Amino acid sequence: MSTGPALFTAIVDDAALFPPGNATMPDALAAHPHHKAARYADVVGRFLCPASRVDELIEVLPEEHQLALGIIADTGVAGLTGALDRVHGDHRLDVEAVEVTVDRDRRLSAAVTDALSDLPPLLAFIEIPRQRDWLDALDAVAAAGRGAKLRTGGGTAAMFPDEHEVASFISACAERDVPFKCTAGLHNAVRHRDSGTGFEHHGFLNVALATHAAVLGEGIEHVTALLGESDGEQLVSAYRQITDHAARRTRASFVGFGTCSILEPVHDLTALGLL
Repeated sequence: MSTGPALFTAIVDDAALFPPGNATMPDALAAHPHHKAARYADVVGRFLCPASRVDELIEVLPEEHQLALGIIADTGVAGLTGALDRVHGDHRLDVEAVEVTVDRDRRLSAAVTDALSDLPPLLAFIEIPRQRDWLDALDAVAAAGRGAKLRTGGGTAAMFPDEHEVASFISACAERDVPFKCTAGLHNAVRHRDSGTGFEHHGFLNVALATHAAVLGEGIEHVTALLGESDGEQLVSAYRQITDHAARRTRASFVGFGTCSILEPVHDLTALGLL
């Protein structure tokens, strides 16, 4: 029961502009068409750009290029409208989604509700911080018919949620039919400990398999176990049991993740014999 490319289609958004890669706009835009034309093109999703750099994007983008775009609202929801107005007037750009981080200094559910009320009618992912009332915030996202976003890493060990936290988030999204994305720390397919930092990184294959289990109604223990698995062969074996139909259901829930390096996920999938 091979899933073919279904589980990985457009799963990796191009976040070359973001840390730790921090590519220049010309370099990021020059590389993206090569990714979209490469043998691994099927796994490459949107080009991600901060709202604060939309003017720079428009100035640098070659006239003949067409770009599927995800805008990260680093200016807040209030600054998103102007960025979208400028992009919508450009025939080269197709805005497919926006991603929003809420004000962490306010009560989470209230901050999420305010952000939702000002969003444009586009596919939108609201980052849900790891705070006490995160389930209330997720309920608000579900009621608004929007998507959620989970930060799975960062510059310190504390920024990496453990497998129990991630399992709770995935299961809650599946129960509420809320699509979600992940961001940060998710460069590799299989869970591992980084030899340089000592940080325990989640694997995007783990997240996909855990989401598959959650979508099928598996209990939180099984979802957690899949996220904690660091044996690539075990994960590949589980992957090969997924049907195309189940893979599409899984990806309707786990939409994808952004990474500053497209080639790292591609290398891992190739090494595992999945690409």
